[in-house]
Amino acid sequence: MTEATKPLLAVNNIEVIYDHVILVLKGVSLSVPEGGIVALLGANGAGKTTTLKAVSNLLRAERGD
Repeated sequence: MTEATKPLLAVNNIEVIYDHVILVLKGVSLSVPEGGIVALLGANGAGKTTTLKAVSNLLRAERGD
């Protein structure tokens, strides 16, 4: 990927597990280009807030980068 096309934010295959038992996110990936706008849409309990917390390091992702 060249510097011009390198994403500002890239998340690949994030997995979050609550209490070492409950898998709440599996395989979440997204890429945001510089100047881009992204919306996370979904029903209640779909994992929108958990995804943002994992991306912000407020929750520890078990897997992914």
